[in-house]
Amino acid sequence: MFDYNTTLVIQSAGLLGVIAGMVGVYLLLRKRSLIGDAICHAALPGLAIAFLTNVAWGGNGKSLVWLLMGAGLSGTAGSLAVIGLRRWTNLKEDAALGIVLSVFFGIGTALFSIVQQSEGDKAGLENFILGKTASIVASDAQTIRIASLIVVAALVLFRKELKLLCFDPMLASAQGWPILFMDLLLLSCVLVVVIVGANVVGVILVIALLVIPPASARFWTHSLPVTIFASALIGASSGVIGALSSLYIDHIPSGAAIVLAASGFFALSLVFGIERGLLWRAWSLGRQRTKADQEHLLRSIFELLESQDKTPQVHGQLRSESVQLVDLVRMREWSSSRLNAAVRKVRRQGWMTINRDGAATLTASGIQQSVRAVRRHRLLELYFARWADLSPDAIDRGADYTEHSLNDDLLAELEKDAIVMGDAISLPKSVHPI
Repeated sequence: MFDYNTTLVIQSAGLLGVIAGMVGVYLLLRKRSLIGDAICHAALPGLAIAFLTNVAWGGNGKSLVWLLMGAGLSGTAGSLAVIGLRRWTNLKEDAALGIVLSVFFGIGTALFSIVQQSEGDKAGLENFILGKTASIVASDAQTIRIASLIVVAALVLFRKELKLLCFDPMLASAQGWPILFMDLLLLSCVLVVVIVGANVVGVILVIALLVIPPASARFWTHSLPVTIFASALIGASSGVIGALSSLYIDHIPSGAAIVLAASGFFALSLVFGIERGLLWRAWSLGRQRTKADQEHLLRSIFELLESQDKTPQVHGQLRSESVQLVDLVRMREWSSSRLNAAVRKVRRQGWMTINRDGAATLTASGIQQSVRAVRRHRLLELYFARWADLSPDAIDRGADYTEHSLNDDLLAELEKDAIVMGDAISLPKSVHPI
């Protein structure tokens, strides 16, 4: 489908997206995504110094080996500066990152102004800042392949140690793991990504590939292996789409095109992600509210009947006495539309029927569900009344807000606490008037 040069560009941009996405996941989990930004900016002085040094030694200043070596050494100095400030001073990490980023970027800007006045061949040097995929040649593509193999091999070989470092560094330190070595390993991988990404997206925009694909992947899964795979896939897709956009659409810089492609994937993940996306969260919250309204409705019917000495019995009663919906509206202080929506849901479950006169009646299964809801609510009320100095209304509201998140273990703890204090477990009495 493509000529040789286009194939090199696509492969290089895709591979850069893969390794940047994989490394970025560990940076994100380690809460050190901004250290990649510091390393990217720290590479600028190295590029300028390498250019000036090569010119001073009789070269034209555009030796790729010299430039990448300078960027690597300068980036290493920046990462070590961050670690040193964080480890041997009282500065917090965000302050250390800000200091290193601003100082190195200021030095790089000053040195680049000197470069513009030098005698070397300065044409194309800005490509290392903003990137230009079309300038990739076979040797560049081979360098990216080798670097990708090294980074992937390091991440696979030390995957358990890096996982422990990201999720529980205190445990890793207590068990004697070399935290500093693992941090340096992670920063070395970041440095490799910055160096090989200089020709593709530029040293400034590499940080986007280190941050955006992992952040996008987190909207789709909670599994670390799946997150790494998804981040690598998003990074690769961003690189390929951005590279093709830069090649076939005039006046679009490659680095910017790749970052915009990654931003597009982030927008899609933000909205449609099946774990943390906005639509999923809206659906999940709506589902939780619907479930809570059903339980509140069943409990309200039970307690209303209980206050009228018509308490439904779990055993031997097929249907409860009927209650008027208007009484439920007044009791729950709900709007009529919200009550009708809850009634429809409960009827659909087979827990309630509506008589000809519009009164609600619990079925046998509805009685069982209402007893469960009342029991959970009152166990929480007993707990709050015993251990918190709250008004009866605050106790009732507190139980309303928290009862739906109780799992079996917490419910068993509440039952145990009630037994110790001598309260009935089958169905405790309410601690306040209904």
